[in-house]
Amino acid sequence: MEDLMRLEEIDDDAFEKLFMQYLPIIYSMQARYLIRDFEYDDWLQEGRIALNDALHSYRRGRGTTFGLYYKMIFENRIRSLLRRQQAKKRLAQQQAVSIEKVGAEAFSEHFQYHEFTEENIYISELLLAGEIPLSTLENRTLYYYLKGEELVTIANRLNETEKAIHNALNRAKNKIKKKIYSLNS
Repeated sequence: MEDLMRLEEIDDDAFEKLFMQYLPIIYSMQARYLIRDFEYDDWLQEGRIALNDALHSYRRGRGTTFGLYYKMIFENRIRSLLRRQQAKKRLAQQQAVSIEKVGAEAFSEHFQYHEFTEENIYISELLLAGEIPLSTLENRTLYYYLKGEELVTIANRLNETEKAIHNALNRAKNKIKKKIYSLNS
């Protein structure tokens, strides 16, 4: 550890080796805190950022080990994310407007019925029930696509070519259409 404390000497391999050593801290925090819309990769990313911060700010001889210092930095980072999440919840509550005060007409454009709403719910139920067999790539591609991500972003995230992602999305769409048409026939 002491050899790694010189930032000039830390390369990517040494950083990853050190990160793997402190991975249990990340698992511990993940089990302890719930952050909405946070996936496994997000936890790892925050862990790496905290490790980088800890490496830059840790000073030996101040009464704590590097492991405890890293844990403190990481936990403070997670708590900041939770505070930010709570602040966003409160902001929505502060900006709420009573329908009785402004009248229902003011909201009519926001609460229109969309003709595809029922179909979207039906497709979601079929997918969740496993009635549309999708490959792992098709499933992950569809997931990120429905979250609003661009194909280029999905390709980078899944370490695939954009063409492979495009083809996987088309296959998933075709399987969904085929299932719906077979059920309607």
